[in-house]
Amino acid sequence: MNPVTNLKSIQELLKANDLPFEDLVESKVAFLTKEKNGELIGCIGIETYEMDGLLRSLAVDDAHKGRGVGKELLDELCETSRQKGIQRLHLLTTTADAYFKRYGFAVTERSTAPTAILGTTEFSEICPSSSVYMVKEL
Repeated sequence: MNPVTNLKSIQELLKANDLPFEDLVESKVAFLTKEKNGELIGCIGIETYEMDGLLRSLAVDDAHKGRGVGKELLDELCETSRQKGIQRLHLLTTTADAYFKRYGFAVTERSTAPTAILGTTEFSEICPSSSVYMVKEL
């Protein structure tokens, strides 16, 4: 897995998975990626705010879904985050809450998010208020 090298490929993968991609150039999202034969097959992003991380856009190419790519990316992001001193991961989702519950994320009241997380574009503009807010302690 590599740090992001091709933002255009990541944007295309996110778009294909109906995930937000419009703010990536201006945002502080760092991505981990997984490739096969030189092609991007998965990505996961994080915005870091001191001891909190906002998980952004876990996406896997359709041809590689169900093969553990997403879990591999999520595990690597959790481990890398721990090593950097991040204590909690936060996310918003409209469709994947059951997936993230399997990996230790808990549904939480959106209003309890830290101020830095509440102030992100993801929280304030991109994701609808009906999104499920989830947190995982690392």
